Amino acid sequence: MMRVAISGGIGSGKSQVTKILRALGACVVVADEVNAGLLCDKEYIDLIENTFPTVVHNKVINKKELADLVYNDESKRALLMSIAHPRIFERMFSAYPEEKVVFYEIPLLSKTDVSFDIVWFVYSDRTLRLRRIAERDNVSKERAARVMSLQREEDLLREKADVVIDNSGTIDDLCQTVKALYYSILEQLS
Repeated sequence: MMRVAISGGIGSGKSQVTKILRALGACVVVADEVNAGLLCDKEYIDLIENTFPTVVHNKVINKKELADLVYNDESKRALLMSIAHPRIFERMFSAYPEEKVVFYEIPLLSKTDVSFDIVWFVYSDRTLRLRRIAERDNVSKERAARVMSLQREEDLLREKADVVIDNSGTIDDLCQTVKALYYSILEQLS
């Protein structure tokens, strides 16, 4: 099986790349969707409640409270990542076990993450990203900039990526780029 990571900073357009791939019939696993499933898992909720008791109310994790907590404390952010990431990757890699190629949308890979055969890095202009985040998440541009600032690994990942996808243009431009990359992979595998 070929594993292709789709990575990039918040607001870069990873989800749009994912939508295009799904429309082409590709098998795609999205880390945020897997994480959403974990947030409903009793064992995971108990673990979060034991670790961050103030963010669980009536056995429900308040995602906003958890985000506020970890965005303002690097040690808590690292602790949450150490709890969540192994579980997310385990669930991600158990999907589509028989497929020749699977795409994994992952915000930012770190040096501790598992390896992928190919890494696509999606990027776009900072101003465009700030606008996208503010509109999508209904937050201020200052909050969006703060979230972006936490993603320090972004430049390093871009340098190490196998493919860099510029998503500063039109949707049609992005579609053409993703289609070409996808069909190139299928051709390699045939």
